[in-house]
Amino acid sequence: MRNTVRYFLLLFLLTAPGAQASRTEFSAQQVKSAYVFNFIKFVEWPAQEIRAGGKVRLCVIGDDGLHASLIALDGRKVGEYELQVRRSTDPVNLSICHVLFIGEQERRRLVPIIKSLDSAHVLTVSDIPGFAERGGGIGLLHHDDRMLFEVNLASTKKAGLRLSGQMLNLAANIFGR
Repeated sequence: MRNTVRYFLLLFLLTAPGAQASRTEFSAQQVKSAYVFNFIKFVEWPAQEIRAGGKVRLCVIGDDGLHASLIALDGRKVGEYELQVRRSTDPVNLSICHVLFIGEQERRRLVPIIKSLDSAHVLTVSDIPGFAERGGGIGLLHHDDRMLFEVNLASTKKAGLRLSGQMLNLAANIFGR
């Protein structure tokens, strides 16, 4: 299991913007960006939501540092999709996103944001502690200088999303089975 996690992290880091063979350290924002970017590869949206060759809209609210890191990936191919990175400042109309990263600064508005996406096909991701346990899709967490992630399966199913078994096998915790 430990080797599988290392392999998955290596896969994430190799696709991170600016990844170089001579560079051994990555910023927390680069690691988060790599995780978010690669989550898209392991998620299946309803067919009517994203057409083959279409664009995946990745929105960021409440984390300007992560947005700055992710913007380097704008226009890049993710599987059969093209990534479109957008910054959001207002929680209105977030349902146009396919992936929504909710930053720590939005902790107070977390519940209303999640509720506003109730019937939308949006994968929610955040580094707010307890995010997946509180109804978010995927929560990023730091543990012993490592980045891990948790999944709320009930939340992702409610959004009409399917997560691959490979991804679920790598999750530190799975809620809502």
